[in-house]
Amino acid sequence: MSALGSMASGYCYAASDAAVGASFRQFPLAFTEEPGEEQDRLQRLQRDDPISLQDAINTSRALVDAVKEGDIEEMQSVVANAEEGEFLQVFVLQAFVLALKSGSLAVVKELVNWGAPLGHQNLSQAIHLVCEITNRDNFSETWRIVQLLVDGNGEGRLDVNTPRVADGWTPLCIACQDACLPLAFKLLELEADPNVITRSNATPIGIVKVARPNDTEEQQEARGLIANMLCHYGGRENWKDALRKAKAPRSVADVKAEVVTKNDDGDTIVEQAVSKNHTRFAA
Repeated sequence: MSALGSMASGYCYAASDAAVGASFRQFPLAFTEEPGEEQDRLQRLQRDDPISLQDAINTSRALVDAVKEGDIEEMQSVVANAEEGEFLQVFVLQAFVLALKSGSLAVVKELVNWGAPLGHQNLSQAIHLVCEITNRDNFSETWRIVQLLVDGNGEGRLDVNTPRVADGWTPLCIACQDACLPLAFKLLELEADPNVITRSNATPIGIVKVARPNDTEEQQEARGLIANMLCHYGGRENWKDALRKAKAPRSVADVKAEVVTKNDDGDTIVEQAVSKNHTRFAA
């Protein structure tokens, strides 16, 4: 190769490396290798550069520990000081699941903004997980986490109607089982299907109507309110009716929510949630 050709080739490699480096700084948690490729790289490091391998493991563990502690400042420090290739995939996935379980919007938001792989198959039920931990106390953060997951990032997004493999339940089914009125409303706003049919031929309306022994008075009342709200969105209780409804063209009347109002601060609230128990959930 001529000197000019060698120089041009060098410029190309330098430009490519710079582009990769810039991508890492923007989305440090994005997966740029297939699992097998990462495994091969780690095996080479174990053989040729065990110190670099240990650095990668230590950096990855530091991220997990910071997420576990909910320490945003430490998370930012770990990411700022990391080198490309030091965030190993299994640790990134572990950190993200821990963030979801914590219900911390700030922690999840950082990870999403850093390119957490939302399209990864191991995170396909992330919304389900968030819905399972949602309660009255953490609702203001968890529903926004659901919104983040649905909106996604450059590495993918999550479908609010993804069914669980085991039982075919969608996140809306979980909200209905728990009689969590504000969560059910928010999921419907995000276009959750009110006529999903589970593996046992249950529907969201059918699920919400089944009371549980440990229901609070608030949950008991919420079951009827959620059932009515699902009907407003075109939901059907019987699975055969739900199937027919799901196949029919949707009308404006089916999707228009007549259960929404605004409070003095401009926050969306569920109107039916104002009850004899003065139960009101603000977004």
